[in-house]
Amino acid sequence: MKAFTKKQGLRTIEQIAKAAGVSTATVSRVINNPETVKAAKREAVLKVIEQNDYIHDGMAKSLAGGKTRTIGLVIPTITNSIYAAFTHSIQRIAQKSGYSVILVVSDFDEDKEKQLIRRLVERRVDGIILTGGEHDPAVFRALERHSIPCVFTWRSSEDNIHPSVSFDNYEAGLLAMEKLFSLGHRRIGLICGRTDVNDRAEKRWRSYVDALAKHDVEFDPELVFERDFEFIEGHTAMVRMIDNPEPPTAIFAANDIQAIGAISACRDKGLTVPQDISIIGFDDLPIAQFCHPKLTTIHVPASDMGHLAATRLFQLINGETLSDTDILPVKLVERESTAPVRALSEETR
Repeated sequence: MKAFTKKQGLRTIEQIAKAAGVSTATVSRVINNPETVKAAKREAVLKVIEQNDYIHDGMAKSLAGGKTRTIGLVIPTITNSIYAAFTHSIQRIAQKSGYSVILVVSDFDEDKEKQLIRRLVERRVDGIILTGGEHDPAVFRALERHSIPCVFTWRSSEDNIHPSVSFDNYEAGLLAMEKLFSLGHRRIGLICGRTDVNDRAEKRWRSYVDALAKHDVEFDPELVFERDFEFIEGHTAMVRMIDNPEPPTAIFAANDIQAIGAISACRDKGLTVPQDISIIGFDDLPIAQFCHPKLTTIHVPASDMGHLAATRLFQLINGETLSDTDILPVKLVERESTAPVRALSEETR
């Protein structure tokens, strides 16, 4: 793995001021009270700051040894409890190492994520754990320039520089789809996250499409719904599919929250799961084994992933050399929400 290097950009207020053609006092005001600076000067300063990934030192300058004993964790949402297990594992490892975790939530917004990471860099965190594989290039420039190591999670790194701890979202999606095909289902709907902002959702969407092709089943866009990870979104998508002139006999919900929302919609429409329609989820949240019927789902090793990601990050912080990628296994957890397609089960009686 390539070593982290610190590129030399403009690293002092004096240098920023000279490049922007303003005074150091103006640069200070832009950083601390931007509303007090005229637009033209403010934009000139911000442009130089952006081009050089300049970060104001703040209190970090006074810290002995250059260590803040903090790490940053960037997750896309706190409404999905799968991230709670992940975060808890990271917190435990950090505490054992004498570190604190600064948690920030991007809400699947790339611009917001970039600003949040900038604040983490400004706080001089000693390392950062990122979710997913797609991030604004400015994020990596800032991390590299300020020698802040990072670890990818939930999706493998594709740059061969930053280590990652993940599972294979695509293969996990195929595992769910093959389960449904093994039960005789061919009219299968998909409820997943928004692929335009979530690279993990895109991988699961791709596994759905490829599984259909493998089994010579035509893709029907009327059976695919990209929704936020909310109960109501799964419910809404399921209602629309039930009202389709040719409703599906099975659903792959690429998230347990959406799957449980879909089960609720079936109940509201007078359908029984799995007798009338099979539903398989993704994540294996604790609620999956307590809903009715108990949810068949793909178990994601969220706690193990958080534990290993934190371990890898502290290895980087301590200057150790790592392998680039750790891929953790997933598994199908079969419960009560899936069954043979009704026509097939009737023929075999």
